[in-house]
Formats: sequence, C-alpha cells, structure tokens
Amino acid sequence: MPLRLFASGMMRTMRFIGLSLPKAMLCLLIGASLLASSGCVRSYRVEIQQGNVVSAEQVEKITPGTTRNEVRFILGTPLIEDPFHAQRWDYFYSLDPAKGEPVTQYRLSIWFENDRVVRKVVEGAGLPGTIEPDLEENSPGFFSNLWNKVTPSDD
Repeated sequence: MPLRLFASGMMRTMRFIGLSLPKAMLCLLIGASLLASSGCVRSYRVEIQQGNVVSAEQVEKITPGTTRNEVRFILGTPLIEDPFHAQRWDYFYSLDPAKGEPVTQYRLSIWFENDRVVRKVVEGAGLPGTIEPDLEENSPGFFSNLWNKVTPSDD
C-alpha cells in the first residue's frame, strides 16, 4: 500500500510539472547517467616538454677553450641568448610528465670570453645520460617483419 501512495504522489507531481511518465523516466535516466559518469571521467593531461635536451655526454665535450661555433654544433642553438649578457648562453629544459610526478628542470649556462668557453654550470636536476637504442643484432627489421606478414609463408 505505501508503494501505491508513493506512485500516486509521484504521478501528481509529474502532472503538476507537466511531464508524462516516459519523459520523466527519460529525464531521470539521463540525470542518473550524467551523475554517475561525472565521477568516472578523468581529463587528459599532455606531457609538456620545453627547451633544449642536452645529455651529460654533450656537456662533457664542452671544455674551456671550445669556440662558440663548436658549442653551437655540439649543443645546438641556445634557448636564451640575452643581448644584455652577450658572453653567456643558457640552455634550459623543463619536462612536466602530467602524471602527478614532479617537474624536471635543469639549466646549463656557458660563459665566453673572446669567443671561447671560460666556464660552464649545470643547475637543477641531473642531465639525461647517453641514449642507446634498444636493438638486437639478429632480429629482423621493420620491413622484413611487414613483408613476412603480407606474403604467404612456405610452411
């Protein structure tokens, strides 16, 4: 009996609002699905990488006496060439992994005198090491694998 009273009260309320039963059920269904999905959906964050990627191996090649052209050849164009401090180049790098991990930042500053390196300073997190490709000597290459998948085998 109490269920009947609830249903009749609900019907009176829907008539008062001006909705029929199918429309009311559809509104309830849409509202419930929106409410349920709002807590499940996460926004996608992009990994942001900015600046010059400079490895520790490259920094080792920069020694006192290295010319500006050699530095530019080894490290590339500096991110910051300050016109007020023409004797200093700054290579800055920042990585925001966007997965709740801390931001990685470092700065390599190089000072010149008479177009030759006088000193260098690395600030911040450590520079990345040498990147070595993960290749096996005896493994077939991409095109060999593709050819083997496309052509019928003799087995």
